[in-house]
Amino acid sequence: MRIVFLILLTANIVLLGYGQGFFGPPPSEAGRTVQVVMDQRNEQAVIPGDPQ
Repeated sequence: MRIVFLILLTANIVLLGYGQGFFGPPPSEAGRTVQVVMDQRNEQAVIPGDPQ
């Protein structure tokens, strides 16, 4: 019974590490790239000046 507990505990720790990205990019970040977001900024749309 103790060995089953240790196997389940180890499996949970490994799956937690996988989900958090300890073994590479986490699955929740699949398809996301920082460069795409940086290219979408429109710096000309912001006009600094005095608020009215």
